Amino acid sequence: MKGVSVRGISKSFGNGAVLQNVSFNAEAGEFVTIVGPSGCGKTTLLRIIDGLEEGDFGEVRIGDRKVGGPARECAFVFQADSLMPWRTVFDNAKLGMELRKQDLASNKDRLQELLQLVGLGGYEKYYPRQLSGGLRQRVNLARALAVDPDVLLMDEPFAALDAQTREIMQKELLRIWATQQKTVVFITHQLDEAVYLADRVLVMGRKPGVIADDISVPFDRPRELSLKRTKEFGQLVERIWGTIETVIRETGGI
Repeated sequence: MKGVSVRGISKSFGNGAVLQNVSFNAEAGEFVTIVGPSGCGKTTLLRIIDGLEEGDFGEVRIGDRKVGGPARECAFVFQADSLMPWRTVFDNAKLGMELRKQDLASNKDRLQELLQLVGLGGYEKYYPRQLSGGLRQRVNLARALAVDPDVLLMDEPFAALDAQTREIMQKELLRIWATQQKTVVFITHQLDEAVYLADRVLVMGRKPGVIADDISVPFDRPRELSLKRTKEFGQLVERIWGTIETVIRETGGI
């Protein structure tokens, strides 16, 4: 299990600066969520951590290793599940292992256990067209976990789900995370989701993106969904929204 260290990351594209001197740590096994207004560079930051983009300045380390190119220690879970429609659930879940040339025969039992863990037992021979959005994202998560990453990078993975399914998936993700104990960096626009899932919430400002606040979440684990209806939870969500509102006002709106 390894943590993530982001130090002084800045990034510009043709139309100007996207990230400016972004620094934070995600300790080994920690669940960190990132929120902020649209255009603040959240996805770009995640891609730099994964080595899919290169920062203009600064560095990222996974454990002791400096990232320079796609990081094998990481697995990326996107908003779109990107499942291959001609593959079954089992065959979609093993895709990452194939791409990394891992021994499929010796890992078959572990992959089956992962499918059970994410709630896909009995669905192994189903095709994506036969699955709901929530089940498709479970396949996406199983595919990421199958390569046994140290770090899970998750870019709004539940954004396309309806509200009820989204809440179920949040609770399921915490259950799976408690079992696997991966380091997680998770992007979301939903503030209640950010607080419910995280050990810490990073609030990003925009133009260019900076870390505007780093908030520890004080609630004990395991967490029930009923936590969201408590006064203390609502107060923390309001604090984060206040920071984002200030950022938007200072940068002239979205």
